[in-house]
Formats: sequence, structure tokens, C-alpha cells
Amino acid sequence: MQTGERTTGTGRPADGPAHEAGIARSLLRWLPLGLVLLVQVVLSARLIGSTTAFIDEGTYIYAGHQEFDHLVHGESVATYETFFSGVPVLYPVLVAMVDTVASLEGARLLSLAFMLSATVAVHLVTRRIHDGLAAFFASALFVALGPTQFLGGFATYDAMALALMAWAGWFAVRFAFGDGRRFLVLGAGLLVLANLTKYASLLWNPVVVALAVLAGPGYAAWRRARWRNGLLFTGAWALLAAGPALLAGELYYRGFEKTTLLRKPAQDSYAYVAEEAAEWVGALVLLALAGVVVAFLASRGRGPAARVQAWLALVLLLGGIAAPVNQIRIHTWLSLQKHVDFGAWFACIVAGALLARTVATVVRAELMPKAAVTALVGVLALAPIGFVGAGQASFMMGAWPNSTPLIEAIRPYVHKGDDDYLIEDYNVAAYYFKDESNWQQWHDLVVGTYTDPGTGQKLNGVPAFKAAIRDHKYRIIVLDFAQTRATDKAVEPAIQDAGYQLLVTIPTDNTATHGAYYVYLSPEAAQAGSRP
Repeated sequence: MQTGERTTGTGRPADGPAHEAGIARSLLRWLPLGLVLLVQVVLSARLIGSTTAFIDEGTYIYAGHQEFDHLVHGESVATYETFFSGVPVLYPVLVAMVDTVASLEGARLLSLAFMLSATVAVHLVTRRIHDGLAAFFASALFVALGPTQFLGGFATYDAMALALMAWAGWFAVRFAFGDGRRFLVLGAGLLVLANLTKYASLLWNPVVVALAVLAGPGYAAWRRARWRNGLLFTGAWALLAAGPALLAGELYYRGFEKTTLLRKPAQDSYAYVAEEAAEWVGALVLLALAGVVVAFLASRGRGPAARVQAWLALVLLLGGIAAPVNQIRIHTWLSLQKHVDFGAWFACIVAGALLARTVATVVRAELMPKAAVTALVGVLALAPIGFVGAGQASFMMGAWPNSTPLIEAIRPYVHKGDDDYLIEDYNVAAYYFKDESNWQQWHDLVVGTYTDPGTGQKLNGVPAFKAAIRDHKYRIIVLDFAQTRATDKAVEPAIQDAGYQLLVTIPTDNTATHGAYYVYLSPEAAQAGSRP
């Protein structure tokens, strides 16, 4: 130490101008990401209190409460593993614990936290593969998308699975750069958790593995061929996934096959699915496609490293279109607005690199200062996507009816006991009455079974519903002629013939549909009146 240098009491050099300058540079380095995250908070937070629970939100939170009570107190629970497309003791239990403390708004804030972390992850990955400017554009593009904003205010397992997948990608990149073997385990472990949280996330496993193979300096990182990194990452994933696979029983396998592996094709046309996907992520995919073309053109004559980076860009683009391609294959639009965001996370890396390359090209040509070019490119690329995305997120968040009038209408007639309630999409009502009812009391019009007490005959489907209605099995019946329209129409005459009284008709107008809830009371319920 030079004579006269100021020290602290511990003998270390005191803070000085150089140290303060380092802190300032560090803050400046992360300021763009901080601004992006602030915008994301604003865009998603506005959605959180805008409406009541969607059926998926009610289903997962309500199921989580049951699963928690089963794990802690041994209480009975429905067989959610047979029809959930994710392990019911993961996200549902976590979100139920949050709901206990902070209700639906807290559950949605949990999703926002997950989506914020996914934005941080895409920023880190892009910065490591490319540079800080590309990272800014990639994270800003991700936040600008309507599905990203929507998932940040929507309490389902999608946000958690996406975040876990994103961080698995970050650790795969760190492993590819030779930062340490622990990142192999961390990346593979988080990918397993993402897959368990939402089975459909398996679709992007090859893209995460590709990050471990194609990112980084190649042989210089681990003194082995790139493909060996992929083999190691896949092997670690398989080893970590083996435990849950062996512990899972027949019911889990049945649910995995039904919801994911052997999902039955629907009736949506190829064109419709493609149009919807293009609406949500079409602009991003076009940017990523241009980024791939530019990457391959720029790689010519620049050696193996540039060619590998171009191939990585292509794989990331393929990840970006994986969801639409898969759902076109099975003719379904269902959940596409959420699934496209998983792929968009990868496509944003390529699109962000393209925008940063554009800025660099203009600056090299000395046409404009870098700050001005960055602002111009940002406005031209981000503003339209963000403006459209904000409108899309609002539309998606308003695509189901406000359930408050329905809940208030049936509240006087719902209580714990033996009464049964037949309500189309009952999970929303069951969620709001989780403390005033038992899960066995709720029934929907999807699958009906009933044993005729007079003949002992076991009935199924519409005949079962009609017989149960004839015998006044249900204290409350609510129809909306939506999900089970044919069944609703078939049982409506039986409701009238059995003497059920129409309590109220509640309009269900929203951004996507127009209809009404028709609330009926059994003769016994109508005669007894509402409970105090």
C-alpha cells in the first residue's frame, strides 16, 4: 500500500472516487433492466384487481387448498392428478398458501413476481450471448407482448412454469460458458420443476438443451465437443426426472396422457389457430426471422463461432413458433394465448440481437449518435408491439364474466352439509365458497352419474342429470349455455317439470361473449328461503 493512502479501521482502502464511480457504472449498467421491470409492473398490475376469478384460477387455487389440507390434515381430496396438466401438489398448493394470506390479488401478484423473474432471465441470457443493448431490447420486447402482460396478472401455473424454464435456460447458458458444473445441475433441476409444474413445457426442453450446446465458446469452455454438453444436460435432466416419474402413480400417468401426451384433437381450423398466434406474437416472430437471416448472412467468412451463433438463433426461432405449430397439429386454440409466451421468451433473444445489430450498423455509418439511434429503434419496434399488447392483455383479462352478481345471488343458499349444487363451471363458485362448503357438494354438467333410488339403475350423462333433477338432488342449478350448451338445453325442460323456480337471470356480457346465468332453486330451497 502506498504511503498516505487512506484506510478504514480494518486496513482496507477507504471508499473513494474510484469506488463510487464503480458503483455508478454498475447502477447505470442495470438501469435499463430496472426501467423495463417498472414498465412491466405497471402493465400487469393494472389487470390484477380488474375482474373476479377465471375458472382456471378458481380451479387451481381451490384444488390447492384441498391438496394442502390433504397433505397436512389427511382430508379427502379429488383426484386432480387425473385431469390436471401439471402436478397438483406444486403450483396449486403454493398459490393456495398465498391465497390464504392475500386472497386472489395476492395469487395474481405471485404470477407477476414469476413473470418479472422471467424478464430478468431473458435479459441475463441475451447479455451473456450478445451484449447489454441486445439484452435491453430482448427484455423490453418480452414485456411489450400482450401474453406476457396477461400472465403477470393471471393466477395460473403458466407464469411459474415459464419462470422456471427461463432460469433453466440461464443456467444452461452459464454451463455452456464453463462457469461451473453446478449450473448443469441447477439448469436441469429447474427444467424438471418447470415440466412438473406444467407438462406442456416439455415442448421447449430441446431448446433449453440447445442453449447448453450452442451458447458459449464451445471446446474452450470444458475441453470437450459441444454435443457432449447437450448429452450431459439431457442426462442430468433424465436422472432428476426419474425420481418423480417413479413416485408418480397410475393416476398421474393417466392425467399426463390425457392432458398432454395423447391429447385429443379439437375442431379449430389450421388457419384460425395460425391467425390467433400471429395476432399475439406475429410481429416478434418476424423480427426473430429477420434476425436469423441476418445472423447467417453475417456468419459467412467469419469462422465457426459465428456459424454456431447463427444456428443458435435458428433454434431459438423454432422455439418461438413451437406452440402454434403444435396446436395447429391438434386443431386447438385452447390456451394458445398463454403457450405462445413460452416460445416468445426464446424468440426475444434473437429479435433483441437484431435490434442491437441495427443500432450498431447505423452508428458505424455515422448517420446518428448511438443514443438517438437506440431511442428511434426502440420507439419504432417496441411502441407498436407494446400498444397492441396492452390492448390484448386487457381484452384477455375481460374475456370472462364478473362472477360477483352470481356469488351474491346464491350466497344465502350455500352452506356446508349434504346439499348439492349443479353449476356449469362450478370451480369459480367453489373457490369463493371454499370456507362455506365441501368440495363434494359441487357438480358440473360435463360428466353426470346418478343411481335411481327406485330401480337401483345407474345412469350416465343427460339421463343421469334428468333423473337427479326429478328427485330434487340439487338445491341450486345454474346454467349459462356455454361450455355444455347441448346438455344445458337437454336438461332445461326437466328443471321446469321438477318445479324448480328461476331465482334470477344475470347477464354475463364481457369482451368475448354475451350471455346470462340462469339461477334455479329447488322447491325445497325456495320454500325454506334464504339462510341467515
